[in-house]
Amino acid sequence: MTYQEELNHFYDAINVDYATYVAGTLSQSGSNETLGFRTAGSPSEKSSGQFLYHQFQKIGLSDVRKEEITIDSWEFKTSTLHYLDRKKRLHQLTLCAYATHCIEENLTLDLVYVGKGTKNEYKNIDVKNKLVLVDLDTYIGCQIGICALQARQKGAYGIIAAPMRDDQQLPADALTYENFNAPVDIPAFAVSLQDACMLKKQLSNSKNQTLPVVLNCYSHILKDQPSYNIIGEIPGKNQHERILIMSHYDGLFYNFHSGACGCGLLLGLARALIKSHYVPDKTLVFIAHGAKEWGLSESSFNWSIGGYQQITKNHPEWAKEAMVAINLEGFVAYDDFQSHHIKTTEGYQDFIRSISKLVPGCPYPDGCVIDAPTTIVSDDFSYSQSGIPTIISYRPTHEQDFILRQTSYDEITHHFSYPAFEYCHKLYGTFIILFDQMKIMPLKFEKFFEAFEESLDFQSYHSHKELYFLLQMSKHLARHLYTFTQFAPLSPRKSHLMNIQLHELYLKIQQSFVRLTWDGTTIFPHEAYQKNMVHLKEALRLLKQEKLKSAVEQLCRVDLNLYAFYYDQDTYEYFLKQSTSQDDKHMTWGKNLIVSQINLYELIDSLLHKHANDDLCHEISQLKSLLAYEKIQEDQVMVEEIRNLKQIIRKMRRLLTL
Repeated sequence: MTYQEELNHFYDAINVDYATYVAGTLSQSGSNETLGFRTAGSPSEKSSGQFLYHQFQKIGLSDVRKEEITIDSWEFKTSTLHYLDRKKRLHQLTLCAYATHCIEENLTLDLVYVGKGTKNEYKNIDVKNKLVLVDLDTYIGCQIGICALQARQKGAYGIIAAPMRDDQQLPADALTYENFNAPVDIPAFAVSLQDACMLKKQLSNSKNQTLPVVLNCYSHILKDQPSYNIIGEIPGKNQHERILIMSHYDGLFYNFHSGACGCGLLLGLARALIKSHYVPDKTLVFIAHGAKEWGLSESSFNWSIGGYQQITKNHPEWAKEAMVAINLEGFVAYDDFQSHHIKTTEGYQDFIRSISKLVPGCPYPDGCVIDAPTTIVSDDFSYSQSGIPTIISYRPTHEQDFILRQTSYDEITHHFSYPAFEYCHKLYGTFIILFDQMKIMPLKFEKFFEAFEESLDFQSYHSHKELYFLLQMSKHLARHLYTFTQFAPLSPRKSHLMNIQLHELYLKIQQSFVRLTWDGTTIFPHEAYQKNMVHLKEALRLLKQEKLKSAVEQLCRVDLNLYAFYYDQDTYEYFLKQSTSQDDKHMTWGKNLIVSQINLYELIDSLLHKHANDDLCHEISQLKSLLAYEKIQEDQVMVEEIRNLKQIIRKMRRLLTL
C-alpha cells in the first residue's frame, strides 16, 4: 500500500465525535464543583486517569498500563469570600485558590488593599494577620508568587490577586490562574475583575480602609504522593524504534482547550490508526501525562513533572529509541485564529512546514505557523533535553488566548470547532505516519547553527574569531550530513546505528547550547551575558550623565533585578536562590539552565536613595567591576561553546563515514 493510500485509510477512520466525547468527559471532571480543577494527585485526576486507562483498552491499544510518578498532590474543592456591604446585604464571591495549603471554615479576617503589592505600597498600612488585595500587574513583574511572599514578609495572613483591567482581554467575571512558586503555607487566591472592583469600592467607603470578610477554603497540599502516566502502544515491526505521542490529562479549571482536547486528539489518533489497520514500522507509544500543570511545591520548575519523570526515571531508554515526540498540548479544536500554531526544533522546522501544506481541510486562513525552538511551558521540553526532537501543538499567540488559557472560560461551551478538530486529526496523524515510514531522522542541524550565528553580536564575534570558522564548518558538515542521511542507500542496520548517533548529536547540542533567561525564554549560553552587558554599559553611560532613573531602569533589565527594584531584599533573594541553587528534586528539568544571576539589589537600592548631584563614584566603580566580571564570564562560556562545537564537528565527520 502506498503512503497516500495509508493516509486515505487513516483519514476515513477518523471519528471526531469520539475524540470530542473523550475531551468533554475529561473537562467535566474536577474536585471543585464550580470551577473544575483535576489537579495533580487529586481524586479527580486519578479518576480521569482511570477513565483514560479504560479508553486506551477499549480502542485496542496494547500493553496498556499506569506508570507511577511521585509528585506533590493538590486537591482544591472550594474557596469563597463573604462580606456585608454598607446596607448590610450579604455578598458571596467565588475565589480561585492557587497551589497552596489552606483549609479554613468561617475564618473572619480584615481585608486591605495594597495596590500592586510592591514594597512601597505597604508603607503606612498595617497588614498584620490581614488578607491583602493586590492588582496583579505582570508588566512590572508582579507575579502571584512574589506578591504572596512579599505579603507574608510584611505580616499578612494571605493574598487575593485581581487582574489588571488593561492587562488582558478578559471578561469581567473570569477567574484566572498563573504559576505559583512561593511557599505553600501562604494562602493565595484569585478574584475576578468585577468582584475586585466591588471589594475596592467597599474598601474606599470604609472608615479605616478595611473590610471584614469571612473566608471558607479547602485547598490541600500533600508532599510525595503518587500520580500516574497512562501508557498504551501500537506495536511496530521494529521494537527498538519508537514514535511518542503525548498529552496531559490534569487541568486547571475545566481546561477543555488547553488540555482535555489534547487527550481527545491523542485517543482519536490512536483509534483511527487501529481502525484503519495501520501496521507501523516503529512502535507507537501513546502517553497521557499527569501532573503537567503543577506537581511540586516551592520550586521555580514545578510544572511538567509527569513528563520529566517519565523520560528521566521511568523510561530513559526511550531517548535513544524515539525518532520524534509529538505533544498534543491543546488548542486543537479551536479555529478563532488566523493560523494553527506549532513549535518544533530548528532541525525539523522546514520538514514540518512542508508536510503541513499537504494536509487537506485546513480551516485556518493562514494555514500552520511553524516556530522554533521548542518551549519550557509543555511536557515535551524534558524529552527534548533528553535527546528526542519534539513537535508541539502550541497555544496561539493572540489576545483571545488569554480568554481561554488557565481561566474559567476554558470550556467547550465558549468555543468548539469540529472542522479544526478534524483537521488536527489529519495533520498530526500525517506526521505520525510519515515519521513512521522514514528510516532516518530528517534533522537539519544546519538550522541550529544558523540560529547560533544569528545570536552572536559583533563584539562577541570580534573577540572569538575562531567561532566564525567553526560555525561555517558546522553548517557545511550539517548540509552534507542531511543529504547523506536522507539519500544514501543505508542498510537497516546502518540506519538504526545512524539514528542512535543522530540522537547523541541532538542530545549534545541540547546539553551544550540550550539555556534559559529569567523569564523562561530559551537562549544560547553566551546570550545571557551578552544581553546583560548591553544593559550594564547603558546604565554606566547614563550614570556618568547623572540620569539616575534611566540608569536604574537599565539595571532592572539585568537578570531578575526587576524584583530587586519592586520588592524587599529577602523576597527578591528567595526567588533568586530558588531558581539556581535548590536540590535536584526541586530543580527538576530546570537544573543548570539559568546561567547568569547578578544580584544588583544593593546597587539599585543605593541609586534610589541618591540624587543627580550626589557623589556617584562608588556606584560607577561597581558598574565597571560588574562589566569586567560579565565579560570574563562571557569569555569563559564562549570558550566552552567553542570546545563543544569542536566535539560536534568531530561527531558529524564520524557520521559521514558510517
